[in-house]
Amino acid sequence: MVLAGDLSVREIEELGYYDFMAYLKVPFFNIGGTPSQDLLAQRCGINEDSHVLDIGCGTGGNSFYLAEKYGCRVTGIDIAEHMVERANDRAVSSSLENRISFRVGDAYDIDFPDETFDVVMTVFVSQFLDLGKAFPEFRRVLKVSGWLGINEMYRADDVPKDVIGKVDMGKVIFRELTELPFAIRTPSVWEAGFRDSGFTDISVESFTNVVSVSRGLGMIKDFGGWGTLLSSLWQVVKLGVLSGKIRERFGRMSRGKRVLLNDRETAQYVGYVLGVGRKS
Repeated sequence: MVLAGDLSVREIEELGYYDFMAYLKVPFFNIGGTPSQDLLAQRCGINEDSHVLDIGCGTGGNSFYLAEKYGCRVTGIDIAEHMVERANDRAVSSSLENRISFRVGDAYDIDFPDETFDVVMTVFVSQFLDLGKAFPEFRRVLKVSGWLGINEMYRADDVPKDVIGKVDMGKVIFRELTELPFAIRTPSVWEAGFRDSGFTDISVESFTNVVSVSRGLGMIKDFGGWGTLLSSLWQVVKLGVLSGKIRERFGRMSRGKRVLLNDRETAQYVGYVLGVGRKS
């Protein structure tokens, strides 16, 4: 069966996690939403003269947001081809095409010369990477005095024994879903990643995953509004009916998010960090 002249159910079943998210047109992944991105942009000094490299750009949600709000030039790279295709389709139909571009790329081997960018940024991407390999490569493509900024998940250093099991279970679920080495690092480990890679003026600030009603409504707006959200939810229902394999995937996704992001016990120990470091 082919859905809307696009991919067959079997082809959708075989998509990797992030290509699957691209198929569902999920625009972003960070739990802090656009307020967290504004804070990170401010810490990195992004303005209309900045050239930003968005690593793990996905379908371009963060890239479009930065280019539109701050007037900067953004280049996005992602290893997931379907993500990049979606991002380029959006760019062509937008008014930002002259300031934004996307290509398939590897975070460990970035296909740009040394000292190309004013800012390098990752949003829920470095948590899947080996910092000892990735951060030096990020530093290489930064101009002198340029900033690396990250918006990633973290867990506290002092998680109680009766809660750490839940955190570890959520981590395992997302490792299995993404087939990537997902890590929930502590703020001190994130800070060491910057320091060991030669960054200075390092700042790592943590935010627990406590979501207010107003923030929840804000995240719906970030998603594209109720219309986009309901459209994606309808697609989820339709795919779940058509495929037991996809239904099982949705079940694991829901279970992992519930354990890490919506559980009252874990919420006070798990959240996101905004980290920055300068190339001196």
